[in-house]
Amino acid sequence: MKHIFIVDDSITTLKMTENALKNYFKLTLLTSGTQLFAALSKNLPDLILLDIEMPDIDGMSILEKLKSVIGWEKIPVIFLTSHTEKQVVMAGFKLGVLDYIVKPFNAIALTERIKKHFND
Repeated sequence: MKHIFIVDDSITTLKMTENALKNYFKLTLLTSGTQLFAALSKNLPDLILLDIEMPDIDGMSILEKLKSVIGWEKIPVIFLTSHTEKQVVMAGFKLGVLDYIVKPFNAIALTERIKKHFND
């Protein structure tokens, strides 16, 4: 079973995402960039679902760090965010994000898009 780290400071979003994905993937729920980096030192996921707006380290900075660390640079990252501004989307793609899923999300569409990325 594929393992996904979900990183979001909103407990509501974490729970909604967990409910949508728990029957299909192994999930680890994290509420900050600091927790993500600690978890990565113990276990590497098959994918990271990452919010952009977080209080400790923003998602863009997290993505930048992920892409600069050997062993982490190949982990696919999908932004799960309310940001739809062109400059934010382009910045994410330039840094290497795999996809954007906009909040609020449809649970079925979220699941199917993630499954599709694993099948590509």
